[in-house]
Amino acid sequence: TSARPIRLANTQQLSHAEWLQVRKQGIGSSDAAAAVGLNPYQSMLELWLIKTGRDQDLPKPDFEDDSSPLYWGNILEPIVAQHYSQRTGHKVRRVNAVLQHPEQPFMLANLDREVIGHPDGPGILEIKTASYHSAPQWEEGVPVAYQCQVLHQLAVTGHAWAEVAVLIGGQDFRIYRIERDEEKIQDLIEREVLFWQMVQQDQQPEPDGSSD
Repeated sequence: TSARPIRLANTQQLSHAEWLQVRKQGIGSSDAAAAVGLNPYQSMLELWLIKTGRDQDLPKPDFEDDSSPLYWGNILEPIVAQHYSQRTGHKVRRVNAVLQHPEQPFMLANLDREVIGHPDGPGILEIKTASYHSAPQWEEGVPVAYQCQVLHQLAVTGHAWAEVAVLIGGQDFRIYRIERDEEKIQDLIEREVLFWQMVQQDQQPEPDGSSD
């Protein structure tokens, strides 16, 4: 798309609770895989419960627990971003905003970083940290759930490319490139539209048989 994304909210001025309320207005990039049934850790039904405000009894992620991967992901994010810049020579910057698709208002995105000054134009940097035990999931490229996340971000921003920087086991640093693919993006949007219609119409998705 040639249209620029809408800056829906400034994240520097939002509390965590307010940020969660903004996220309930649509599908964020980290929701994308679950919305289309491709997240191995979260079912479409659980995401629907969250988006329809029925998540009171669901366990909440704890960003303050230093035994949690979420905690260490937040701690290590700026370090991984800095190392990416050192490794590639590309500048990155924070985008302190919840971005909204200009034509699909339910599609929202928070970027870890935006790559600037690149010869291919602006791009997206998605930052991941993974345990040593997760290394096999990365052997054939970016796991499908994270591909959905990045394609969602490319759809919202209109950018042509993204790179995923992952630190595995605290010492194995890798960079994967994902190019904009209009066919995949259109397929993702169509599937997300179906999910968001279920949220708006209060129509519960079927349980999918997963452990979640």
